Amino acid sequence: MAHIQEITADSKGYGDRLEYGHKPIDNSDQSSGEELATLDKGFTDVISQVSPEEERRILKKVDFRLVPVLSLLYLVAFIDRSNIGNAKIAGLSTDLKLSGLQYNTAVTMFFVSYGFFEVPSNIVLKIMRPSRWIAILMFCWGVVMTLMSIVKSREGLYAARFCLGIAESGFFPAATYLLTIWYRRYEVQKRMAVFYTAASLSGAFSGLLAYGIENMAGIDGLGGWRWIFMLEGLVPVALSLIIWKLLPDSPETASFLTKHEKEFIINRLALETGSGHGRVTNADKINMKLIFAAFKEWRIYGAWVMFWGNTIGTYGFTATVPSVIEELGYSAADAQLLTIPIW
Repeated sequence: MAHIQEITADSKGYGDRLEYGHKPIDNSDQSSGEELATLDKGFTDVISQVSPEEERRILKKVDFRLVPVLSLLYLVAFIDRSNIGNAKIAGLSTDLKLSGLQYNTAVTMFFVSYGFFEVPSNIVLKIMRPSRWIAILMFCWGVVMTLMSIVKSREGLYAARFCLGIAESGFFPAATYLLTIWYRRYEVQKRMAVFYTAASLSGAFSGLLAYGIENMAGIDGLGGWRWIFMLEGLVPVALSLIIWKLLPDSPETASFLTKHEKEFIINRLALETGSGHGRVTNADKINMKLIFAAFKEWRIYGAWVMFWGNTIGTYGFTATVPSVIEELGYSAADAQLLTIPIW
């Protein structure tokens, strides 16, 4: 097997590359069709040595290590970005004297920075391990979330929400990228579906947590909304200290896989994404040709429309439903609980 594909690591011990014999894969336009065909045959030969049953076993092994961890992190991220709705009826609007428009502005500030900093965050993934970058992001948004509990004015709330958007902007791209370097394209969508259910579950967990935490109102002279921000901010801070050890960066560096399993995963992915014309790998440098190609891809714009339709309703709902339920005549505590069945 080694004569077909060898696994080699760079000087940093990361960014491992597949090699054909001792010749690195060449994605340039000068690569001959014969060379690429030979390389593809090498990938196929390695994959064919693994039975369908063995393939399912290996993928399940990866699933259990990667998907639950990413889903948990997305659950935490979604709770932290949307708990402002729970905080509002726990005294936030009253203490900071927020009007309806000012509250909506605070909600919006998160998305301004979130959208603006997603692309720069993607660029960081070219130079840093995903596990390290995700851990850094979690620590940062956890600190911001915790410090949000001490804001004294609406301007402070605006600034904190803006900073929260910066810190969280890189998580979803990093998590998505991590899935794409482990699975084939048609396999990613199933894992993304599981991963994305965490967004729905966050609504239920957020209401339940807010109900319990709100009862701490008055302890040390802090309002219930301050405790919500503080305690729900400390969770990602704690997770960030261990998550970089739990998340596998790539098949090449995965300690939970055997050498045989690594070779299988690497070669099946390389067959699809790493050896032919038009196939791009993370080792390729960013250039204007690739950037323009992305903007010319019509499917991206279709995805934009679908994502807008999804997120506008989702975020608008999470930010307002606790207040809507409270205005129906329920107490703040009961309103927190009544947000749970919706999800």
